[in-house]
Amino acid sequence: MRAIVRIGLIPFRYEFRNLARHTKQALHPPDHGGARHHRRGDLSEIRGEAAFITAKLGLPAEVKKRADAICSDAAALHLDHGVAHPVLAAASLYVGCRETKIPVTLRDLAEVSGSDVREVGKCYVALLNRMHISRPDLDSNRYVYHISLKRPVSDEVLRQSQETIRYATLNGLCGRNPMTLAAASLYLACCSLGENVTQAELAEAAGIGEESVRECCKAIRLLPRPKGNRPGAGA
Repeated sequence: MRAIVRIGLIPFRYEFRNLARHTKQALHPPDHGGARHHRRGDLSEIRGEAAFITAKLGLPAEVKKRADAICSDAAALHLDHGVAHPVLAAASLYVGCRETKIPVTLRDLAEVSGSDVREVGKCYVALLNRMHISRPDLDSNRYVYHISLKRPVSDEVLRQSQETIRYATLNGLCGRNPMTLAAASLYLACCSLGENVTQAELAEAAGIGEESVRECCKAIRLLPRPKGNRPGAGA
């Protein structure tokens, strides 16, 4: 009886050891360089997305080159984990556009890449913070012309909106989204000169929310009164 029991336990222990070994291999598969190749493939796909967006928006080569460098650094820091390739490509290109002062918005990049503009914005902020990239100040006057291409206004409105931007910047509103400041300045100039343009029209042309334009208009109107009239006082 003892011999039978002993013989019966041997295959059981053998099977258990085999099961444990196979389970360990499944949980911790050997690395033969596959993960490294996968990472390289990811980077290639992200650069491909950036090339697609660059071609669609007609961005210069220097912006694409800067975006490629950012994508490489982001992959090295594992910032691309859990981020969709089009989102990272769009955010990297936005950094390049901001640094070269090209008036392209997050919404422009999100639409072309088929991404959520909020996700692209979050990724952009993460890149700045984790990679210690200084956020470049942009000239809102560039965005005035960008908006006026989609919603034409008179030359006098353009001139007055630029004066409003200059005054607002000198009085501490330089940290505002440059596109929002441009749209708000255009709206106040239209109101002052009697041109019939709505905040909704300018917001749509700028690719931003109407509420953002409204809040920026309020901030400009609250600035200290200059020698002439307060910007937008007549609106």
